[in-house]
Amino acid sequence: MHDRGRDGYSAAMFGTYNPVQSLPLTVVTPHLVIQGNLQTRLRQLTDVLNEPSAEHLILFDATFMEVGSRRVVAGPAVAQIQLGDVLFVHANAATESGGEMRMPKQQIRAIVLAPPFTIEGEIHLPFEAELHQALDGFGGRFVPIMKARYWAYGVAESPNYVDLLALNHARVHIAVPVGVEWHKESTPDGGSGGGSDGGQNPW
Repeated sequence: MHDRGRDGYSAAMFGTYNPVQSLPLTVVTPHLVIQGNLQTRLRQLTDVLNEPSAEHLILFDATFMEVGSRRVVAGPAVAQIQLGDVLFVHANAATESGGEMRMPKQQIRAIVLAPPFTIEGEIHLPFEAELHQALDGFGGRFVPIMKARYWAYGVAESPNYVDLLALNHARVHIAVPVGVEWHKESTPDGGSGGGSDGGQNPW
């Protein structure tokens, strides 16, 4: 899904006015953990990942490690990473906040299954009459999860904590625990009424 700004222009078009920045990333596949630097003019990582023509990432100073053992199998290198094989991606440093959320949404705690990894964090869902309707409308090629913790005990991957993580929607399963508090409508200030700050979302 191609992200567009308020005036209907693509994120990539706005990005042409920005200087190139080097963004340190961790890219996780079912078998590899890859760390390297992405050169981009875009301020939001999901804008990079959701470009319609993007089939891969080019990383500089990339190191490839086996999941679990973290044994280095290649690198440092200039690398082409196939997005179709990626489970999730996160920045290794704080990212610049790029803009406000385009519509009111509420944060819901969820469990994401991305075998062999399990992820816990907050996803943003639109306000609908029922939770299942909002979850059915949760879409995008790469979608954000905030305040995330991920691990894979079965392959000896200890928990890691990140502020923001981009999920490859086609490779993961999302579960919202029964009994979670659900709000059908947003509050007047644009929040959920359940603790959401309704503020900046750099993804």
